[in-house]
Amino acid sequence: MTAMLNAEGYEQTKEKLRDLETRLVEIEKRTDLAPAHLASVRRSYQMMIREFLQDIRLYEAKLARPSP
Repeated sequence: MTAMLNAEGYEQTKEKLRDLETRLVEIEKRTDLAPAHLASVRRSYQMMIREFLQDIRLYEAKLARPSP
């Protein structure tokens, strides 16, 4: 598990997620990559996307909880 995000880290993570999703779309369009390499890159990007989404959801859940 990664460290809990603060407001600045949350915004940075959202930006990284958008960039990574854009890069994944661009890589999917390429025809010059070997299938094995493309699959490896796809798996890596999807894993990073899942991690970013998890961090974002944890931060948003923390904000949604009322403080005791």
